Amino acid sequence: MRSRQIREVALREIVTRGRSNGYRVVTGLMLVLAVVAPIVMAYLPDPTDDLRDVTVGVEAGAPPAFVEQLELLSEGVVDLMVFDLSDEDAAGIEARLRDGRIDVALRPPRRLIWDDTEDSTVANLITAALQQAEAIDRADELGLDVGDLARVFAPIELDDEFVDESSNTEGVRSGVALFGLFIAFLLPQVFGQFTMMSVVEEKSTRIVEVLLSQIRPVTLLAGKILGLSALAIVQLTVIVVGLIASLMTTKIAEVPASVWQFVPLMALSILGGLAIYMTLFALLGSLISRQEDQAQVMLPVFAPLMIGYFVGQTAVFGNAETVLAKVLTWFPLTAPMLLPVRVARSAIGPIEVAVSLGLLALGSYLLFRLAGRLYEFTLLRTGSRVGWGEMFRLSLGRVDD
Repeated sequence: MRSRQIREVALREIVTRGRSNGYRVVTGLMLVLAVVAPIVMAYLPDPTDDLRDVTVGVEAGAPPAFVEQLELLSEGVVDLMVFDLSDEDAAGIEARLRDGRIDVALRPPRRLIWDDTEDSTVANLITAALQQAEAIDRADELGLDVGDLARVFAPIELDDEFVDESSNTEGVRSGVALFGLFIAFLLPQVFGQFTMMSVVEEKSTRIVEVLLSQIRPVTLLAGKILGLSALAIVQLTVIVVGLIASLMTTKIAEVPASVWQFVPLMALSILGGLAIYMTLFALLGSLISRQEDQAQVMLPVFAPLMIGYFVGQTAVFGNAETVLAKVLTWFPLTAPMLLPVRVARSAIGPIEVAVSLGLLALGSYLLFRLAGRLYEFTLLRTGSRVGWGEMFRLSLGRVDD
């Protein structure tokens, strides 16, 4: 009987909230963001395409093959221009260096002339070009075929193999962790406020009086959380499918198989965060009777969300093993954001993961029991909102006459 009532309440929430403009707009915006972002990134110009300009002046007497070898080596490294200094005297060369018309001058056989600072990248390119040009000249003197010489000194390609695959996929793992952090931060706010709006609307229209004449307050709370959680899962699934489809279409990133090892954990964390925050917002909604009073009671809930989000960002881009990050991983209100990040950064062990998930589940259960108890006293209260002191007394079972 009770399970059927929970299903009916959940179905009512799904139908009512799923058809609301707010749910449709948020889902549409997040889907567009998930689909458009990879496409935009795919068509952004690659920073490596903007090569810096380098002008190398070459005096008379350089090896014949030097310029050709330098141009070959410079491809994809710098945008090279070679300037002939055969007709320039020493004063003219110095003047060109000072005013920046050339970056370096090569004075054969092996002297580089700079203005005031050496450019190690350009120096290495010139050195390698001189070595190859000299090798070609020596091969010609010895009667060796230049093509055979090139085969002898052709560079070999090495394949990389990582014992710890996380070192090879750290960028992708951090990207997934950042996505999970954002979702764990955003969804509890969106669906938490949906939950609060639902409770306040039922109180202000007195629909809750009709509902409580048929079902218990804790049953109403369970059905409400279950229905809105189903909507959240649908929204998250649509966003993830859109993101994957966009990534596969643009081929902007290849997701290694090792990344999926912590995706189920991320899903569990997000669902746990949804459950605990929707319960909190439902409880806060029962304390007020007007939507205008929502801002007065939401601040204590937003505080742990903001703290978890900012510490999570620090863990993604910096140190994920700080004492603060570890402590917040065990705290149920911030664990949904910190746990996936620390797993992605390989900064947490299996035992700590199990403890964090266990505390998250225990915290969700205890908060649900507390909210169900307070529901019995606050759902039918109208007028001024229930104060924090009175809520504390009600949680202890003390009812004022």
